[in-house]
Amino acid sequence: MSLCLESNSTSRFLGLDISTSCTGICILNQDKELVVLDNIRLDKCADFFQKCVEVKKHLEDLKKDHLIQYIFIEQDLQAFRPGLSSAATINTLARFNGAITFIVYQTFNVRPDLINVTKARSAIGLKIDHKDKTRSTKQKVFDWVRPQIEFDWPLKKTGDYKASCFDMSDAYVICRAGIELLQQGKLNEDEV
Repeated sequence: MSLCLESNSTSRFLGLDISTSCTGICILNQDKELVVLDNIRLDKCADFFQKCVEVKKHLEDLKKDHLIQYIFIEQDLQAFRPGLSSAATINTLARFNGAITFIVYQTFNVRPDLINVTKARSAIGLKIDHKDKTRSTKQKVFDWVRPQIEFDWPLKKTGDYKASCFDMSDAYVICRAGIELLQQGKLNEDEV
């Protein structure tokens, strides 16, 4: 389910939230207006390599319709945090993030910028109340993004939002933050 609003005559900004089960995709124009919001379901792929091939196919389709000038990717976890993910999970995610980051570069011939999720949220004024335990962080991000854009979010048969909405919301945050940081000259200030 993607939403395309304009022709491909102007440059676009691509934001990705890379995950081994579902990768969120967002394309915004220079005015931060939504062009594409989509996801790639990967949970039915047999292995790591099939997941990479599936993402590559989807990215090649996007390249046909959009002139991507900048690419922003949510940086993978840099440290182990007890209770959140096992070391094996963090390793798998880091491997997949690296593989997809390289595939993105190969596909678009654009060097992706990796953005720390905390820095991204701060750049767009998204504050997460970590004391509120009634909703997950992903739910809080989704609740913040929903009124920001006009989009028909995918629903389950029960009427609840599909889990892919969270990945698409994260991709939107990364894309919008990338544009903000780029405009402020702060995109790569943490790099050595």
